[in-house]
Amino acid sequence: MMELVILGLSHHTAPLALRESVALSPSEVPTALDRLTSMGGLAEACVLSTCNRTEVYGRLLPGADAATMLGALEPVRAGLGDSLRRHGYRLRGDSALGHLFRVVAGLDSLVVGEHQIAGQMSRAYGLACSAGTAGPLLHKAFPRALQVGRRVRSETQLSRGIASVAGAAVGLAGRVFRDLSTCRIVTIGAGATVATALRVLRSSGASGPLTIVNRTLAKAQALGAELDGSAAPLADVARHVAAADIVVAATDAQAHLVRAAEVAPLLRGRRDRPLLILDLGVPRDVDPLLRDVRGVYLHDLDDLTAIAERGRQSRLDEVPKAEAIVATAVTEFRRRTADLQAKPAIRALLDELLKFRREAIEGDRDLSPSERVAAERVTGRMVDKLLRRLAPRMKDGTVAPRDLLSVFGVESPSNPDEQSPEGDL
Repeated sequence: MMELVILGLSHHTAPLALRESVALSPSEVPTALDRLTSMGGLAEACVLSTCNRTEVYGRLLPGADAATMLGALEPVRAGLGDSLRRHGYRLRGDSALGHLFRVVAGLDSLVVGEHQIAGQMSRAYGLACSAGTAGPLLHKAFPRALQVGRRVRSETQLSRGIASVAGAAVGLAGRVFRDLSTCRIVTIGAGATVATALRVLRSSGASGPLTIVNRTLAKAQALGAELDGSAAPLADVARHVAAADIVVAATDAQAHLVRAAEVAPLLRGRRDRPLLILDLGVPRDVDPLLRDVRGVYLHDLDDLTAIAERGRQSRLDEVPKAEAIVATAVTEFRRRTADLQAKPAIRALLDELLKFRREAIEGDRDLSPSERVAAERVTGRMVDKLLRRLAPRMKDGTVAPRDLLSVFGVESPSNPDEQSPEGDL
């Protein structure tokens, strides 16, 4: 039977500095997928890499194991293989399937219930489809996971009060500023995380001037048009940060875009006016040394744990309902998958039983026409009763279809989806 396997690390097992050092950019994912399927021992593969987790989802080829996967990933990003080995987790079968469903539902997120992860998982699956590394298992598991996520969000209050990780971070603004309506807002980046944060700020009453600093000015202008803001080039980032009240940074840059040495001198004229910086980038976009500058309140992703505690109990009350939905979905998925995989074997067994029946009746030449009719009726009932006993056991895994067919001397139907990974994860 096809079996999902996962190799990854997340905020549960690795600190932010390590997560950001191994996070793969969208441009690196196709290379990782190619190596995983060409030399990493995976028949199909998908890579999810976000600010809080880097995970490989796939189906192992016979004889492959985790070491093979790790070896294939090391050239993509130096240290990734070793980090996964030291700080990662390895899941397979129902545990892997349940993890996938829980991740998409927001149950495994830093802020429980955030739904940005569903879009990230959808994009990761899309990249695997585009690269041709998604196969029959992933084509079944990922769409089902996205359905489970939608069901959790519609049938529970798990996401109550949370727009995303960025939305939780924006809650810090209420602690620093009594009145958000006059705050000058500057963003660094114009992607989905920044857009989400801005929408939450605007809906929270932050209606002050907005400047979007971005490497691609056209993208900043498009977001600015939507949210009543202006665009600025990345070259002016220090000046705009120094003039802001709230800064939201979220890019995929590999080095700090906001450097303490450039910004600190520009802050001397602010007196006691605070500067709140929400660094949501991985790697971090803002120099951590800015924490030491008076009046600057710098928070990165690992700081969001405190925000996650706000309203935590009300969300935790919904967790059992969400977990029940996930558990039911895992059981249903496994049952349906087993049904699909057992059908060719059941068909082959029925053909063989009908062949036995036909040969037995046709081999007895002494039967009269009426006796032949009676024999066909009785043996037909026997075949039906026997199949009704065996088919459910083949579907639920009580009896391995391949083993049962071998007892009857029937060759197992050729079906690549039935191959089971033999390696150790």
